[in-house]
Amino acid sequence: MVVGKDRFTSVDSLAVARELRTLGRAHVDKAFDLGPDRLALTVRASGVGKRALVIRPGQYAAVLETVADRDEGLSPLAKELRRVLSGAALVSVADPGGERYLEVEFSRGDADGPLTMGAELFGAGNLLVARGGNLVVVAHPKTWSNRAVRVGAPYSRPPVRVDPFRLDVPGIETLLRASRTDRTSTLAARLGLGGPLAEEVVTRTGLGGERPAMSEPEEFAPLVHRALTDLGAEVGDRPTGYLYSLDGTPVDVTPFESRRLAGRTGITVEATGTFSEAAHRYFDARAERVAPTVSAADGKRAEWERQRHQQETAVGELRAQAAGLTRQADLLLAHFPEVESQIRAAAPAETENEPVVVTVEDLAIPVPRGRSIRSVAQSRYDEAKKAQAKLAGAVAALAQSDDRLAEQLRAILAEAPMATAAAAARRRSPNWFERYRWFHSSEGILVIGGRDAASNDLIVRRYLNPGDKYVHADIHGAPSVIVKHPAPGEPSGTEVTLEEAAQWGIAFSKAWRAGLASASAFAVEADQVSKAGASGEFVPRGAWVIHGTKTVFKDLPTELGLGTVDDRGDTLWVIAPPRAFTGRGTMLYRLTPGPERDRAEREVELVRETGLSRDRLQSLLPSGGIAYRRA
Repeated sequence: MVVGKDRFTSVDSLAVARELRTLGRAHVDKAFDLGPDRLALTVRASGVGKRALVIRPGQYAAVLETVADRDEGLSPLAKELRRVLSGAALVSVADPGGERYLEVEFSRGDADGPLTMGAELFGAGNLLVARGGNLVVVAHPKTWSNRAVRVGAPYSRPPVRVDPFRLDVPGIETLLRASRTDRTSTLAARLGLGGPLAEEVVTRTGLGGERPAMSEPEEFAPLVHRALTDLGAEVGDRPTGYLYSLDGTPVDVTPFESRRLAGRTGITVEATGTFSEAAHRYFDARAERVAPTVSAADGKRAEWERQRHQQETAVGELRAQAAGLTRQADLLLAHFPEVESQIRAAAPAETENEPVVVTVEDLAIPVPRGRSIRSVAQSRYDEAKKAQAKLAGAVAALAQSDDRLAEQLRAILAEAPMATAAAAARRRSPNWFERYRWFHSSEGILVIGGRDAASNDLIVRRYLNPGDKYVHADIHGAPSVIVKHPAPGEPSGTEVTLEEAAQWGIAFSKAWRAGLASASAFAVEADQVSKAGASGEFVPRGAWVIHGTKTVFKDLPTELGLGTVDDRGDTLWVIAPPRAFTGRGTMLYRLTPGPERDRAEREVELVRETGLSRDRLQSLLPSGGIAYRRA
């Protein structure tokens, strides 16, 4: 059985990092969306031209010559990336170090310090940018006991696991001896290789991966080390891509010639000019076959991976603490006369319990006043023993997590064909209007609206047809709203629908941010809307000239409902006037303008209650402060 991978391996991350380095000192042009879960940075490189760095957090990244199907509007994340990174020069690309993490450093003349962009290509994924060492853009804010990923927090890379490509033979052998699972699962979990790459390494060793890891590790470890070294060399500085298919369906993509798939019945391979080209094609094809939702198994695996990262960090901290305390005690005893001399020469204490700080071999050691050097050294040894005891427990817990992750990996591999078939069965093609703001009125009439000046222009030019109605809040800069004429044979909308569309347009205008309780709007026929103003009058992008009589709706409440509707058996989240949910969906929350300083807190609460991602929630909500209550 051949199981296709669902996200990058550490070798894939290394390949894309090396491709980025070939661009030299490229400059960022723009950022834009390629759907709800993928975005791109366009860069211009001397002698190379324009390139696009495509990133789908939690899955893959690619450096491409061109990209298609970019969204008309910009998500909040894309807007922030464009604001922070536009014009920045690419300075360096860090070596992933065996991680599925892409880290790129930029510089910009007006930035206070370097700009660092990090893309997590594991678990649920994340994308963030730091300026001068502090985070300024975060796709998905998160907080752990030892690390925070939120705007304003210090930037740090995810907890580092063991780097399999820098691990020597004794190190690999130690990991094998400590494992209670088979060889392949041990390489997948303890070396962080993941299933497909672990299978590749085992295939290259020529030994069986089903045997227990602790079986003959002295023979297996050198072969694993050689296989990992060969893989790094085969990737090269300008990686070639290899796209593998089984009976026409892509099942794997690699920056090296795969030996685990060589000779398999029905497998064909296609080489591409770059690894990124192959990766983009593979993951795009996979997205077409599998619905972009996280299964329960994937969610559980991501949670266990997160827990394992925390345990690894704790093990490293305890190990460093024990080693540091032991070294302090050793130095105090080894340099007894020197320490004693520094203590005698120390200035009097300025505060109670202030220690004397002595320096031995460039290490500063605090020594309590009034205690003998031997007793201080003994107390350091005692503290080191306590840290060692905690370390033993942390290492045991980490081993249990490795075993559990390995079991989960085997279960996922075994159930993958069934899961893929189920996902394909529930695949849903998005409606054309879902790239804009939209809702269906209480009478079942489709209403769409622009998100910005560009989409305001686009929807009028492309979708305002004879029989449609154009609605606009009586406020400068409000979105263009179109009430679509129903299909022949279906009932036409009444003034009820127009009033709902007017209230919706008001909510997405500046009236919301200004905290107005109500405002007015108007509606006209499609043929009353044009770009033809008075002689010499300039009509800016996103604006339209209205001719003739308007139907005015006065004092409509600035209020929205957030809830769900059914679409071909799928549940979709939508934001609409409260009355629009009548008989057509379920309104869960009633929203009104609130203090803008509290918006982030309200967003976090709604994310927690609804289960939506923050990006998805922000794409629904109007600009400005939010207050809400359950419907």
